[in-house]
Amino acid sequence: MWSKKAAAVAGGAIFLTLAGLIRLNYLFISAGLVMLTFVVLASFLDVWMPNVSIRRETTSDNIFEDGTMSVKFIVKNTGLGLGFVEIYDGLPPQARIIKGSNYTLLYMKPWQEVSFEYTLKLPIRGHYHLGPVKMRVKDAFDLFYNERIEDAVHSFSVFPEIEVLEYQIIKSRSPKLLSGAMPLNLIGSGTEFYSLREFVPGDSLRSVNWKALAKTGKMMVNETVKEDVMDVIILVDAREVSAVGGGRDTPLEMSCRGAATYTKQLLDERNKVALMIYGESVEKVDLDRGEHHLFKILTALSSISPKGNLKLGIVLKDLLPYIPSGSPIILFSSLDDDFTISEAFTNTISRGYPITTISPSSLDFEEKMNRIPVEPLLVARMERENMISEIRSFGMEVGDWKSDESVNTVLQGRDRKSVV
Repeated sequence: MWSKKAAAVAGGAIFLTLAGLIRLNYLFISAGLVMLTFVVLASFLDVWMPNVSIRRETTSDNIFEDGTMSVKFIVKNTGLGLGFVEIYDGLPPQARIIKGSNYTLLYMKPWQEVSFEYTLKLPIRGHYHLGPVKMRVKDAFDLFYNERIEDAVHSFSVFPEIEVLEYQIIKSRSPKLLSGAMPLNLIGSGTEFYSLREFVPGDSLRSVNWKALAKTGKMMVNETVKEDVMDVIILVDAREVSAVGGGRDTPLEMSCRGAATYTKQLLDERNKVALMIYGESVEKVDLDRGEHHLFKILTALSSISPKGNLKLGIVLKDLLPYIPSGSPIILFSSLDDDFTISEAFTNTISRGYPITTISPSSLDFEEKMNRIPVEPLLVARMERENMISEIRSFGMEVGDWKSDESVNTVLQGRDRKSVV
């Protein structure tokens, strides 16, 4: 392709040649022909442009919010040509470059290899990609160039920020010297005695309590308990109403950061954790433990987008039959625009499921955006306080999470009654 410089030189050459012919000025004619010959010869020399190959390297495939990623480009001229090479790497709109540049202009010699780097930061969770790479290769005189787009796309994820917690999320009724997995005593094949019951067909003779048989004359069997870790259900409200605000300042973004933080501590304590997200439908990450499971949950949290208006009562009604009995439920929700809240909590508690609610306040974001007049905002705050008081009257723990508070603050400030 012709550059502006080549077009200007060719235009000037033609002008000088024509002017010389009109005025019979051989100097103009000579200069014009020399310039025109130079442009024509240069157009045939584009085969000697650099034959460039590129390779992108990154420090990580996944980062956390406000984390940094370093990107390195290795550019190599694999031929005998020489000339200029322009490279531009496509970035997500949310990315901010904090060091270096994603654009460079290089002069490549035969078989030369050079590199350049830049560092970017992404402030909000999600799935992103780098690329494609736009490249322009010019000849040594900067007269002609070739453009191409390299389909070198690098996909990566930005996980919700995880805060180091200073307090235990869920406390057991039984004091323990060391923090760790939350034990649950389940009736089954164990070694610790639980109770006696009458013998029923199918019981093993090894479980018969012969002393009780001698005293009462009835066949009695020993029931034992086994200790297992706790199954915790993380429930995140991703309805459309949770998108009030903008950027990182929305109830949904706060809920994702809180859910990621809670999940990390619970998994570190060797508990099993499941993630359930409701909005337009219910999405689930089944119960499991370990680092790989943390990665699955963080990936799911990074994929959440606000949509739908599924009510909490409907969600819990469908989910409770499939949740292990007695498993604590931790709900992250602004509790806005849901008339089923009281009924949902009552049914959940009556069926033996302890539930803790962490509620980011959407009114803080409304106030920042000046979308609600002062008096209606005060009324809305009073209604929210009354609703939270009503929920606490059920014996539930509720954390009223303000927009400027950390996860540690809301964990410390909530009513910390034992739920195990």
